[in-house]
Parts: sequence; C-alpha cells; structure tokens
Amino acid sequence: MSLSKQMIIFVISILLVVLIGTFLLNFHQTKTYLENQLESHAQDTATSLGLSLSSVGDLEEPSSMETMINAVFDRGSYAYIALINTEEKPIYFRATTEESDQVPNWFINIVPIQAPSAESIIQSGWIPIGRLKVQSNPELAYIKLWENTIAISMWFLIATLITIVLAYVAIRVMLAPLKRLEEQADAIVQKEYLIQETLPTTTEFRRVVSAMNSMVNKMKSIFDRDAKLAKKQQIMAYQDSVTGLSNRVHFEMNIKPLLDDKTDAAPGIMCMIRIHNLKELNDKYGYLTGDKFMQLLASKLKKLLPQKETLSARLNGTELISVAPSANSESILLSMQEILDYLPTINTQLNTNVNDLKTSIGIIDYLPSEKRQQLLSNLDYAIDKAQQSTESSLFYEASNNQQISNDNWTARLNLAIKEKRFLLYQQSTCSDRDTVHSKELFIRLKDSDGSIHSAGYFMPVVQRLKKENEIDQLVIEMAIHYLESLGKNSKEHIAINLTTVKNTIFVSNIKNKVKKIN
Repeated sequence: MSLSKQMIIFVISILLVVLIGTFLLNFHQTKTYLENQLESHAQDTATSLGLSLSSVGDLEEPSSMETMINAVFDRGSYAYIALINTEEKPIYFRATTEESDQVPNWFINIVPIQAPSAESIIQSGWIPIGRLKVQSNPELAYIKLWENTIAISMWFLIATLITIVLAYVAIRVMLAPLKRLEEQADAIVQKEYLIQETLPTTTEFRRVVSAMNSMVNKMKSIFDRDAKLAKKQQIMAYQDSVTGLSNRVHFEMNIKPLLDDKTDAAPGIMCMIRIHNLKELNDKYGYLTGDKFMQLLASKLKKLLPQKETLSARLNGTELISVAPSANSESILLSMQEILDYLPTINTQLNTNVNDLKTSIGIIDYLPSEKRQQLLSNLDYAIDKAQQSTESSLFYEASNNQQISNDNWTARLNLAIKEKRFLLYQQSTCSDRDTVHSKELFIRLKDSDGSIHSAGYFMPVVQRLKKENEIDQLVIEMAIHYLESLGKNSKEHIAINLTTVKNTIFVSNIKNKVKKIN
C-alpha cells in the first residue's frame, strides 16, 4: 500500500474516532437532558394538578376531579394520569394509546428513554384521601432525539467527506516530491538523468531531494565517463584507427547476415582495393605519408559508397573491401574507376611519385548462399587478373548467377505494385506494464511464386530505382484501409516508417487522407 493511502487511512481513522466519540457524548447528554425534562414535567404536573384536585377533593363525587384531569391530559403530553384512593384502588385512569410514526421502531428499541413517574397526595383539608400519579409521554423526547441524531450524522458525514478530500489533496501536494523521486529513479534505469529544479518546502523532503539530485549528477558523470570509455573501446575493437573504416573483426561479424539466405538477404557486389607496394611508400616517405594515403583513399571510398547501404572495411594494411547489397554493377564499376582516377590527386597532395604505387581493384558478384572464404578467394583471383592486366588496374568477374538487371527489377516491382502483392506485418509495442499501446507495421513483398520477402530484400533496389514514393503511397493506402476496417470507435495506434516524408506534396496528401479516419 502506498504511503499516501496509509496517511489518508490514518487521518480518516483519527477523524472517525473524534467524530464517533463526539457523537456518542452528544447523544448521551441529549438523552439525559430529555429524561430529566420528562421527570420535571411529570413532577410539575403532579404537584400543580394535585393541589387543584385537593381543593375539590370528593371521592364520592369524582366528576369534578375527572374533568380537571381530562383538561390537563388533553393539553399536555402524558403517558398516563392515574387517581388512586388510599386503599390503592384506581378511581380514574387516563392513558395514551396512540404510537408515533415519526421515529423508527428500531431506534426506539435500541435507545430506551426512561420517563419517571411523579406522585402527589390528594387531601381533603388535612386528611389524605388519595394519590395522583403522573408519567410524561416520551414520544416528543424520541422525536427530538431522532432529529438531533439525523442532523449530527449528516454533519459528520459532510465533515468526513470534506476532510477526506482536503487530506487527499494535501497529502498529494506534500508527497509530490516523492513521486518525482520515483520518476528520477526510473529515469536512471533508462539512462536518463532528471534533476528536480524546484525544491520542496518541507525540510525533510528538501534534504532528500537535494541528496537525490546530487546522486543523479554523480551517476550522470559516472555513466557519461563509462559511455565514453565504452565507445572508445568499441572504436578500438571494431574500427581501423587510420582509415575510420571497420576492421577485419567487425567485417567478419557483419558479413554473416549479408550472406545468410535465411534472412532474405539480397545479392550484391563485392570489391577489393589492394595497394601492392605500400611498404615501399612507407620506407621512402615515412609511415605518416602511408597512413595519410590510406585515409584519403578510404575517405573517397566512403563518399562513393555510403556506409548506410555498404559495408566497407580495412582487412589489413594494404587491402580495403566493400560489400554492396543490391548494388548495380555499372554504378560500382564507375565508382571504382573514379577511385583509380583519384590516385594521381592523392599523390599530388602528398608530394609522392605516382610510379611508386601500384593499385589493383577486383570486383565480383555474390549471392547470399555463397561462403565467405570462397568469395574472398574469388576476390583474390580478380585482384590478380587486374594486376596482370596491361590495359586497366580494374577487373570485374561477372557471375553466372548475376543479380537481376535493373530492367527486370523495374518490371518486377511495377507488376507487384499493380497486383498489390505487398503485405503489412505488424509487431505490437508494449508499455512497461506489458500492455499494448501501439503496433508497428512492416512491409513484405509476396513474389509471383508465393514466397514472402522482407524489406531488406527489395528496398535497396527500390531506393536505387527511385521508387520510394510509389511504395510509400502503397503503404499509406494499406495502413488507412487497415484502420478503417477496425471501425470508427477503435483507439488503436499504428506506426510506419516512410522514406519520402521530406516531400511536402507527399506529406500534404498523407494529411488529407488521415483526416478521413479517426
């Protein structure tokens, strides 16, 4: 149970003790007062009526006495009035037989009100001739006590509700710093560091919040230091320190999914650049010049083959390799030729002799099902062929299983779009309480043979052929159709990734379509 609930229960318990105690005390005092009033009323009536009856006292002719008793009984509220002779025999008796319906019987049964009887002596001269016995009717006392109980109960109920509301608000306000402390602790788990700028006015809470802020600042500095250290170690472990490309370890880790046909990996092209006499360059001009040469060459390679789609690495001191899934052989050949044409510029910048270097580039096609060692062996063969060539330092070995040409891919995608053979797969996104709050949709391509391919298989080709807008339009239409099928009362949220959101016309069209659905 939360602290706020415990405090509210404690406050309510104290309030109930006070209210119940006050109620019982007031109830008892009211009841005692009414009983005393009934006794006083009966005694006053017995005394005054007894004196009046003594003045006309004649037990042989009691009609005058009965008339006086009836007059008093009719004007007051009495349970009974009895006239008894000296031999204890009733001469006249008048009692109330009607019961009040203003007070519940259960209240009368559990709250008995004692109405004492009062007596007075009836005399004829100095001789007692009888007794007058009077008892007040407790009906009015019950009515007053019942009304008083209802009024006090209503007030106590209102007071309890007001106190509960005020206590709840006050406790929520006072314990707000604790809620923010909880948010700070949860944020630390998510590697976020929240600081409470406004300190609470309560002294104890102010100290706790200040201590928490200090701890968060300290942990932030520790985590930042560790993150920088981890990032530095990661760079040292997986990045070549000279070129900034991946090293051999990182390359071998990432080449596996690119060659795994079970993950719908796309076929592509591999190319390798080998500097044959880099050692002679280092010996002649120094290692700094050799490192600078590799940096400039790697920078040109990254510019021509963006890292987002291509895996580039430095396998050893003299070899750079790039793996380009779904790449076009013509564009790769142009890029590699541009690298060869760039070599004289590098020599000019470094003041080295172009004849001091011999660079060869080998290019091969690959399929996801092929083995890494076999592909590297094929690359070595292509490099050897390029080195032996007298016309060009570049050699491309086209595979018998060469990837589908651009024309074929264009026809294939156009047909898939026309036949709407794209599917949406969904993945639920859950909150920290394991409740689904949205769903993310992923696109899949259903091939003409019925096989399903993930986006990693065809999206690189889509981007190369500049068909992102058509695919995004199709995805939007399918997503809207899905939402419409849920009905207007559905509160389900979905998320999709688009590639053409920078196109203002496309975004405007999306907004117009989304306005039609909830």
